[in-house]
Amino acid sequence: MKKPSLNDLEAFREVAHQRSFSKAADHLGVSRSALSHVIKGLEAYLGSQLLRRTTRSVSLTPAGEHLFSGLSPILSDLDKLLFETGHDKEHLFGEIRINGSESAIAYLLEKIVPTFREHYPSIKLDLVCDGELSDITQDGFDAGIRLGESLLKDMIAIPLGPKIRFIAVASPQYLNQYPAPITPIELNKHHCIRQRLPSGKRYHWEFFKDEQSVSVDVPGYISLDNNNLIVSAATQGMGVAFVPENYAKEQIASGNLIKVLEDWCPEESGFHIYFPRYRHMSKSLRAFIDVIKEHN
Repeated sequence: MKKPSLNDLEAFREVAHQRSFSKAADHLGVSRSALSHVIKGLEAYLGSQLLRRTTRSVSLTPAGEHLFSGLSPILSDLDKLLFETGHDKEHLFGEIRINGSESAIAYLLEKIVPTFREHYPSIKLDLVCDGELSDITQDGFDAGIRLGESLLKDMIAIPLGPKIRFIAVASPQYLNQYPAPITPIELNKHHCIRQRLPSGKRYHWEFFKDEQSVSVDVPGYISLDNNNLIVSAATQGMGVAFVPENYAKEQIASGNLIKVLEDWCPEESGFHIYFPRYRHMSKSLRAFIDVIKEHN
């Protein structure tokens, strides 16, 4: 009986990861019937059933789980070895789709994209800035960007840029009228500029001090979904705002905004670019990740 090829093993890995023949076939660029034939041949060679198939789902048998868990890191290491040994930067083609927030994409454009474009001029970048916590696999993205604490399990995450600090700020005019809060709970007595998340929910402000965490659903008569607009509203004296420090640094330096609750606002884990642990990584994405690692 013919020994399984590398393509056969990669096909199994994709089906096992997607838990779907149709999704795996689309990703691999083959027909569903051809993919099913490959898996049946692999099962016949091993003498074990690897997948349980129903009309609605695909799941792994114990033998399938064993093969999948052992095979994935081997294939990933092999992909990396082949890429590092033989790729030609000038002739590396493809497209990379990345989902992230406005500030994350802005960081890529400023710090990563210029170097990447210089090294890999034939690779296209499709950067989608919608602020959603998208399912990158389901929505067809190669990678996503999130803050470290919101990363999903079964994802490989690479740090992207420095740590991030969220700070509370208010204008001098506002603080002349309302005394600055000393603890996060005192925000309940203030006018706050609330942030609306892409889901429509209001963001609860989170503070940390001496291993103590406090989450406050702050009151306020205005809600916004853009950090630049939130800073603008705070500068106009509309209330206390809670934003990443880099958005407010110019207004703080000019004296238009003042930090409050500063001892409750430590640095936190910054952005990470992430991608599925058990999904085949394209040569284009691997090149992009390598540029990020070099920058870090």
